[in-house]
Amino acid sequence: MADGMTTDPFFSLLQNVADVKTKVSDSIFENYKLQVAQTNDINNRAMQVALATSTALADLKAAASKGTLETMLAAGRTDAVVARTASETQRAIFEQGELTRRLIVDLNTQNLNTALINTNTALSGLGGQYAGLGVAYGGAVAAVQSANSVSALNAVQSAVSNQRFVNTGVATDTTQTSTPTRVG
Repeated sequence: MADGMTTDPFFSLLQNVADVKTKVSDSIFENYKLQVAQTNDINNRAMQVALATSTALADLKAAASKGTLETMLAAGRTDAVVARTASETQRAIFEQGELTRRLIVDLNTQNLNTALINTNTALSGLGGQYAGLGVAYGGAVAAVQSANSVSALNAVQSAVSNQRFVNTGVATDTTQTSTPTRVG
């Protein structure tokens, strides 16, 4: 105790306790500030992740919408091409149908004309054959007539040359019938 002042040990202890309290309080406050800063940092990072996720999701939705729209446009174009092709096909079928019908009519007309020509040719040939039959019939009639004439002449010649009785009929008992012979 050299300076004459004496310090109360409780006072010193209280002073040290107060200093510790301040330091603990300062430390808790610093720790609190650190926790708040960490929480804010975590919240900021979470917000950044959420914004990034939200932006990525929005980009995905936009890409999906764009893809859907492009697909719908492509489908519309495809439908238009299919409809145009179907229309052109129907028109071609109609035109080919008309050409086919004309071809069938022309073929039928040609077949009928050919049948008519064949029939006329056959009739002309039959006419020639019938004409030949007429000539042959005339010749046959002439031959029969000639044979009859020759036969009659032979009968007359026989009757004249022999001067005998030529019975051309039936003779019975006393009645005689005769059938005249014509020469001519």
